[in-house]
Amino acid sequence: MLRAASHGAQTESNVKFSVFSAMKRTMAVDAAFWRRLAYAGARYGPESWLRHSPAFFGAAFAVVLGRERRAVRENLRAVLGPRHPVLEQLDVFRTFVGYARCLAEGLAAGRPEMQQVRRHIHGRPHLDALVSAGRGALLVTAHAGPWDAAAGLLSSDFAADVMVVMWAERDARARALHDEVREKSGVRVLHVGAHPLDALPLLRHLRAGGLAAAQLDRVAPGQRALQVSLFGREARLPEGLFALAALANVPILPVFVRRARYLEYEFVISEPIELPRRPSHEQLKNAAQRAASALERFIFAHPTQWFQFEPLD
Repeated sequence: MLRAASHGAQTESNVKFSVFSAMKRTMAVDAAFWRRLAYAGARYGPESWLRHSPAFFGAAFAVVLGRERRAVRENLRAVLGPRHPVLEQLDVFRTFVGYARCLAEGLAAGRPEMQQVRRHIHGRPHLDALVSAGRGALLVTAHAGPWDAAAGLLSSDFAADVMVVMWAERDARARALHDEVREKSGVRVLHVGAHPLDALPLLRHLRAGGLAAAQLDRVAPGQRALQVSLFGREARLPEGLFALAALANVPILPVFVRRARYLEYEFVISEPIELPRRPSHEQLKNAAQRAASALERFIFAHPTQWFQFEPLD
């Protein structure tokens, strides 16, 4: 009888734990629940909601997410050095608010207002030359500014076939929702990481003269990395991006974008980085360092638009 009672209590405990775990996954910051809520407001809410509500939500998440808030503060210190605590906290909140604004505008694809986006492109001849020659390129960017909307804007501005390369998100429903929004803006999305052959469509796309955009400021678990210097610290960039560009015989083009104000974006395109078809490890490291230096210059100029919510180290 005691065993039965114990078993019953254990079963009830397991059920409660399972329910709690399911609720925790549902309410996680990157869960589909929040993404759907953000999408509904950004896509169908009044323009005043799109323009003003992200500031509230960004500040609210900055208050709630202590671990991410501390990571942003440490990363800002790496960029700008230690400063007065009040200034540091203000910039932390500016980072969260900036992220919320960029996310909302990225989810607003399809609204009439998105046709009025103003963009300023610095270094445009670097990309114009590649597109006019029919040559593909791997555009390396970062979690900075409205990067999610950038690929669609480049697709329309340069009349190019653009593919966005991403690691699969944890929540498949959130991923599907965001992929649909991205594809409405004229880009294709390729998720990699689950299988070694995932990158084959990307290789074919690049060799056919297409553009592919991928982020270089995070390395997925189990992925090989190249050691670089970033703000005087050792950092890691994904080796696979540089090896793939070499295999496809296309240049690497650092492209970063910042949100200047509501529906106004500024692109910074750096000089192409060329690699031989069979690069040595040292050549890969040199190419990675050049990309890291371009990223460093951009972040130093716009530190609160670097949405790196994990510690650098």
